[in-house]
Amino acid sequence: MTQPTGTTPFERAAELSAEGDRRITAAYANSQLEKLLQECNTMIALWQDASDLYSRHPTEESKLEMEIALSIATEALKEKKLVETELDRYTQRLRTLKRQRS
Repeated sequence: MTQPTGTTPFERAAELSAEGDRRITAAYANSQLEKLLQECNTMIALWQDASDLYSRHPTEESKLEMEIALSIATEALKEKKLVETELDRYTQRLRTLKRQRS
């Protein structure tokens, strides 16, 4: 946490409150990215399950299910790569801020 630079108690309190708000917002955004990452992993796992089912029982129905799951998994993989990039960027920024405060 940074040291407030305000000259009055009200200014210092307002700065600390604003920093607290930023931390809460960042934590919420991070948790949303983590949740999205889990959803992507679930969609990819569903495709793997559908693919395994088709391998064991190659019917038209299981083929269609696998193709639909593949389409969803493809989009999930793209989204997962974006989320991982954002999480890496967020982590690097936190490390940079931590080094600057030390």
